[in-house]
Amino acid sequence: MSIFESRLKYVNVQTWDTTTRPFLFPEWSDPDINRRRECGVAFSGGGTRSASATLGQLRALNHLGLLRKIGYISCVSGGAWTSVPFTYLPTMWPDETFLGPVLQPGEITTEHLQQTDRNGFLHAIANSVLLDDFIKHSIRLAGDETYARSLGDCFLTPFGIDSLQRFFGYNEASVGGILSRNEKMQATDFHLVRPGRPYLIAGGLVLRNDNQRPRPRRIPFEMTPRYVGSYPCHGQSGSGNRDIGGCYMEPFGFDSDGPEKKPDAQGVANVRLGAMQYRFTLSDVIGTAGAAPAEVLDRIGLDWIGFPEFKYWTTCNGTALNRRAKEYEFGDAGILENLGIMPLLIRKVKRIVVFINSNHPLENQICDSLPPLFGQTPDFSDNHVFDSAEYGPLVGALRAACVAGKPAIHRATHRVRANNLHGVEGGWDVDVLWVYNERVPRWEEQLRPAVREGIGRGSLGNFPHYRTFFQNPPAVIDLSATQASLLSHLACWVTIELRDKLNEMFP
Repeated sequence: MSIFESRLKYVNVQTWDTTTRPFLFPEWSDPDINRRRECGVAFSGGGTRSASATLGQLRALNHLGLLRKIGYISCVSGGAWTSVPFTYLPTMWPDETFLGPVLQPGEITTEHLQQTDRNGFLHAIANSVLLDDFIKHSIRLAGDETYARSLGDCFLTPFGIDSLQRFFGYNEASVGGILSRNEKMQATDFHLVRPGRPYLIAGGLVLRNDNQRPRPRRIPFEMTPRYVGSYPCHGQSGSGNRDIGGCYMEPFGFDSDGPEKKPDAQGVANVRLGAMQYRFTLSDVIGTAGAAPAEVLDRIGLDWIGFPEFKYWTTCNGTALNRRAKEYEFGDAGILENLGIMPLLIRKVKRIVVFINSNHPLENQICDSLPPLFGQTPDFSDNHVFDSAEYGPLVGALRAACVAGKPAIHRATHRVRANNLHGVEGGWDVDVLWVYNERVPRWEEQLRPAVREGIGRGSLGNFPHYRTFFQNPPAVIDLSATQASLLSHLACWVTIELRDKLNEMFP
């Protein structure tokens, strides 16, 4: 009998007070992650456009043998839709099947683009009929789980990741610790990360639209295999002047009632879980990471429409601050910071590859998530982490590469500024390789005529800058097999072209 069938009510959950300095992130206790924790990749948001590009980028990193050198994958929205099932892919599923084949441009045919392997993730993207699944779960009265379960049906269930019947954890050792203090739990109640994968961080937000300055309206929220939570403590930013953040907790204990007693000396708290349908699962991770419309719906009073809401409590300095947990609306981290770089800067990852899977062509408009990092816009001013003088050379280099027909990439060393909202410490240097989603004439010239002539026409009229929503109306997020496949091949080819730079970044 699974833990969900037994309707276990009380569990002992590990918490970590993140206000202590220096804070040692729990994943650093794993020697494998600890030795490569200075290397990370960030996959931006962007719906199924980013999911397709992320698929190609992971395909290339796997092909180059670099994934075992990378400590972190940080992902947002569509980047998380691909990264989460890849991280938790069952071992009987070959990576090459999930990721798809590595093809040279001349090997790509129109027939290949139109056909998808039912066991590959590309097939899931090309068949992500979100609206149908949303209606189905609405009829089943899934409530605020509706959107998350719909995405789970699209991107998790096809790969044997039954997100509604299991919690998720990290590895056998960490789950063994959970079982040692929860005798009614079983190892089979958890999905585990596939061995050798980088440590996953999926981004979300706690939405507090009623807050007035200086209290934040968007509070970053991290979801990882070992813990979830907001790294800095945002004092009195919650309902009834409750604090938000300053604490991580194990995922299986999230969305629970607050502890009646303060955590013990080891940080373990006893909490009461909700009913079976309210357990925090992998579908909630991709649902929260990709809940881009949630903020608008919350602002206009339609937060009941089926987007993520979770009970949230925190501890700080060993004291339970919010024993009576308040349920908050959650949303896509891309509403605030759509590149996924902040969690890596929090952990002082020193070498980062940022895949900007944007829908904005460089010749017209730069990705709107990039300027705020350099203090270039009053919007999203809370994201300022790099010197403003470094912005011009970065954009100039990206556009120059694009004009030259080369992949739009630029490598630079940036001085990190302190950022209190995200909890980033300043005063250190980070080596960043920026990789921008853009057309590459050199790649297109090698395509077969039948494939090349389709770019810029019809369904490929805005390739590779597909819309995040309604690329193929009335479908919401659906891409055709041809659209998704061609973008994944471009992203894969660009990443492989960067092999020398990547080997320098990830020695």
